Amino acid sequence: MECKDFEPSIIQDKRILQLCRRLNKFTIDEIATISEIPADNLLAILNELISKNKLSLENNVYSYQKKQKVSDKYSIFKYYPKATIDVILKCFCESIITTKVSHILSIGEPQVQKFYTIFRTLIYDKQKKLLDNYYLNNPQNARHRRFFDKKVYLYFYDGQVFISKNLLKSKNDKPLTTKDKADFTTIYCYISRSLTHNQNVHNLEYKIAETLWRRGKDFKSLYSNLYNLIN
Repeated sequence: MECKDFEPSIIQDKRILQLCRRLNKFTIDEIATISEIPADNLLAILNELISKNKLSLENNVYSYQKKQKVSDKYSIFKYYPKATIDVILKCFCESIITTKVSHILSIGEPQVQKFYTIFRTLIYDKQKKLLDNYYLNNPQNARHRRFFDKKVYLYFYDGQVFISKNLLKSKNDKPLTTKDKADFTTIYCYISRSLTHNQNVHNLEYKIAETLWRRGKDFKSLYSNLYNLIN
């Protein structure tokens, strides 16, 4: 399969997705050889497919992901009408606390909390998949930080901060540039200001991922992003 440089990006992306589906499992070198596209150029396309949950990455191997509905993975979605779930989703995007959502919808607060936890899990998992791909192709030193006496591991790629529950480490880890350090510090200060209450210590990594996900987005963007994650 040959993808010419002059092809519109959307056509090239579609061809790469079709190739990923056909290969099912592959390394970046393998798909670069078959597609005749340099690995550096493929990386952005593969990152985008990971962010859309169409690919996963583990131990340097990409896997094509068949579409699995969130409602099939989490049974709680089957017990509430779509309209109710949509209100919960909107309340989450507006940072409305679970107690108020429970009162608004007349459902138990533990059920609302479960939905919120699922949303945070989806947000964390999406950014972690993207982080894994960045790290595979450009390993860097983790930024070790503490929140509420708990250590977390932060990484900085393309102007974004990512979080991992576990330390990513290789012999090829590189330090951040001076500019990236400054940009990282700006976002880290934003995280620190946002996570001031000790109730955030529970599921801390998920709360940090949520905080990063919210940064710079309005309600419409948050809702659209989360809606696409659960549908």
